Amino acid sequence: MKFIAVILPLIISLSFLGKSEVYAQDHEITLAKNQSSSMLEYYSLNQIDKAWNTDHFNLYFSPTEKINAKEFTSMKQDVQDWVNYWQEQKDKTNKSIVKKIFTKTRNKFLKNYAECSSFSEMINTGTYDCLTATLLYAHIFDELGYDFQIKQLNSHVYILLNDAHQGRTLIESTDVYGYVINQNDIDERINKYQSRLENSLLYKEYGMNLSENLSLKDLAGLQYYNQAVNAYRADNFQDAQLALYKASIVTDSPRIIYLRSYLEDQVSYEDWSK
Repeated sequence: MKFIAVILPLIISLSFLGKSEVYAQDHEITLAKNQSSSMLEYYSLNQIDKAWNTDHFNLYFSPTEKINAKEFTSMKQDVQDWVNYWQEQKDKTNKSIVKKIFTKTRNKFLKNYAECSSFSEMINTGTYDCLTATLLYAHIFDELGYDFQIKQLNSHVYILLNDAHQGRTLIESTDVYGYVINQNDIDERINKYQSRLENSLLYKEYGMNLSENLSLKDLAGLQYYNQAVNAYRADNFQDAQLALYKASIVTDSPRIIYLRSYLEDQVSYEDWSK
């Protein structure tokens, strides 16, 4: 019960995660139609590399239930128009526009924080979490050609960006003051993130010590971890197991092992990879 009462809530509060095994291979059916929430998801998770290389939005939106082509196109266009606008601004100036991107993107897309929100919810309603907001910023910076890393610790995810004008810049998506350029302030924030790790029971009792870089693809796939958390909260263990399996098709992160192990302790685990 200690794991349920203390350890798992710490995992759940992160609102992002992944798995160490990748089951999907191109040209093989790794997910049946009756396990898929849409044809987009069925295509994307069964043709993972092709789907990602063709259009990153395939995986950004694949967790969206019953998404159709019109919705896909509309949401993608909203993001692409925003990227195009900032590309024009970047081309017009020899000064940094990263702070403007940070602030105005928050004002436009990030309205209400809610754990386990999807990328499509954020675009449609402004409901976001740490994962999806970071994914949006990372996509924008990637499209604009910035050099950056997506950093993941036990209890946080953030962006470190190399700005040609301002230098090392920290972007924390859920903080209105999350644009940080002063190097002492950046180091202080990172040290605080690290102290959270050292104080977490996951670290003390299980030795889970995450300090790694994530890719855009990882972030997109980790939305399925959010789905697993929501299913767990609703006592729907089968859906939680399936969501964890979907996450494992897309991404490779050790976090998912802990939640999967917990679920295996609670109920009979169905191996979705077979």
